[in-house]
Amino acid sequence: MEILSDWGLRYLAALIELVRELWLFFAVGFLIAGLIAEFVPKETLMRYWGRNDLATLARSLAAGLVASLCSCGAIPIAATLRDKGATRAAALTFLAAAPWAGFVQLLVFYRFLGWGRTLLVFSGAMLVALGIGAVIGWLETRGWLDDRSRAPASCACADESEQSESHRATLWHRLGRALREAGEAAWSLGKYLAIGLLITAALRAFVPHDWVSRYLGGNGVIAPVLLAVPVAAVVELCSESFSIMGGQLYELGASLGVVFVVVLVGVTTDWTELAMIWGKFGRRSAIAYVITGTVLTVLLGLALHQLR
Repeated sequence: MEILSDWGLRYLAALIELVRELWLFFAVGFLIAGLIAEFVPKETLMRYWGRNDLATLARSLAAGLVASLCSCGAIPIAATLRDKGATRAAALTFLAAAPWAGFVQLLVFYRFLGWGRTLLVFSGAMLVALGIGAVIGWLETRGWLDDRSRAPASCACADESEQSESHRATLWHRLGRALREAGEAAWSLGKYLAIGLLITAALRAFVPHDWVSRYLGGNGVIAPVLLAVPVAAVVELCSESFSIMGGQLYELGASLGVVFVVVLVGVTTDWTELAMIWGKFGRRSAIAYVITGTVLTVLLGLALHQLR
């Protein structure tokens, strides 16, 4: 009983610590989602995010870079983009790109890797995001993904009425509506985020982190990169934390390829993110997202592994 009690306390402490670390990212993400829902017309999103061509994916990638959010903050925005008419490919390209453009990550990587290797890691991350979008778009175009319809398009007269009402409303009224939209987004995604947080807390409480540093410093040709995949998958941290861990691994002797795999797979396989994709985009979308992101990351990681 005492052991069970210790485990329970450890798990509770991990869960509380996790919530304390992530609540602000979630709050910012939901707020931005509410602002998008209120101030960005559906027709605009349908025009620029409603297709699966390369230009749309490039815009999604650029938006992810501009947003510069942790994956936790990008989650509700990606879901809102989907609800507003964006394709799965566009929304998931945004989700994959957003965690890797923050100043914190850039400076952390620069501290450990220098500018040249930092740019290689970031360029590789953008290629992975585009690759995910391309594969999801190809599957979506062929109707191979789950039938999770986007928000239905309203008739032109309804759109004009809505726009007219929005123009008449004061800024404060619209901000109030944006806050309500943010609350609705939080309510809609809450169960998926809760599942992800509960699983993540268990991993944080019971998976020893020093195991990562101990076994990822090998000099093998392929083994260290492949070993980094399951290690990164079970360690649940935000992109900023993965940047620090990856930089420390590099200083300890890990290859650039191992660092790349740890930070990319670690965020791509985040349980909270996958729970949202599973619930909002569909089971097949979540599976395609994980498989595509992991395969592309490993291939690029093997190439970067030669640049020790």
